[in-house]
Amino acid sequence: MNQSDPRRGSSPNAAGTGAGDGWRRRLGELALACAGSFAAEEAQRLHELRRLLAEAPVPALLRGLAVPSEERLDQLIAADAAQSAALAMLGPDCGYLLSRGAGGQHLASVILPGATEEASASGDSFALALVSALGLALIEAEPGPVDRRHPARASRLN
Repeated sequence: MNQSDPRRGSSPNAAGTGAGDGWRRRLGELALACAGSFAAEEAQRLHELRRLLAEAPVPALLRGLAVPSEERLDQLIAADAAQSAALAMLGPDCGYLLSRGAGGQHLASVILPGATEEASASGDSFALALVSALGLALIEAEPGPVDRRHPARASRLN
């Protein structure tokens, strides 16, 4: 299990330099912000992750995550479905594990396609924990190849 320091920005096994470094730094800042956020800030953090996914400097950096449309994200948040909004960012080949402790703290672990380790994070809510774990997973991920048979799996922009 990899609980990376999100302030690190990139690591020796995190591919990509240049444009990807600033993007990874912002992912780390988001993961750190989620750790200090309250459930009332879920919508803001979900929008921040969606924006970062949409701004990925190279689509392969998304590692199988989906980028829901802003309209769809707003609909889910308005329906008080922050959990569904967070799950909407997971592509079909991503693995995840979610739990809630007796004290109410939420834990999310995700493993991106092709990754060798999972990334885990905790948060005040399910959505915050998952957003943080996704940010950490992307920081550590090496860009994967674009699936030529299913290009939407590499980067879903619906």
